[in-house]
Amino acid sequence: MISAISGSVAQSFRPPAISLAARGTESVQPKGSDSGKSSRLGALTEEQKKQVEQLKKTDREVRAHEQAHKNAGGQFTGSASFGYTVGPDGRRYAVSGEVPIDVAPVEGDPAATVSKMTIVASAALAPAKPSGQDRKVAALATSIRTEAQAELAAKSRDKLSGKDESDSKSSALSAQAAYTTGSSPEKGSQIAGSLLDLFS
Repeated sequence: MISAISGSVAQSFRPPAISLAARGTESVQPKGSDSGKSSRLGALTEEQKKQVEQLKKTDREVRAHEQAHKNAGGQFTGSASFGYTVGPDGRRYAVSGEVPIDVAPVEGDPAATVSKMTIVASAALAPAKPSGQDRKVAALATSIRTEAQAELAAKSRDKLSGKDESDSKSSALSAQAAYTTGSSPEKGSQIAGSLLDLFS
């Protein structure tokens, strides 16, 4: 899962079913030799062994999911944090996770905002199975990107309309220069019109 951060406010979204949440990857099992681990695994029932295998699978999937966010989001993501549960073997397994991502627009730079939000949306949808929260963050980034694109389009239109004004000013100056020198654009068009009539 990816959590959106806008400015200095973090919006954290954790699944409500998770009761144990901690940071770190160390095992709950006391330090010691591996013989304690093998004897503990040997003491597990078949059902507990299946549960441990399922927890291992979930742990791998959760870590891969969060790593996909990190890889795609690059500089706009923070460190992954995980929620853990303790298995029947005494080890902790990641069962939920989140990666914070910056969804704040780049102040005063809509082009940079478009680029950033493209990366953010891509990062939110990077895992094989994006969560509902991942999709919300992607939608938010897409919305911000659309606003920035509209701002760029408006600036482009303003620039073009400003260019049109300068063109009309240069036409006025050209007409004034022609009047001053004694030539007239009307005479030129009359001559051109006469030539056209000759060829028809």
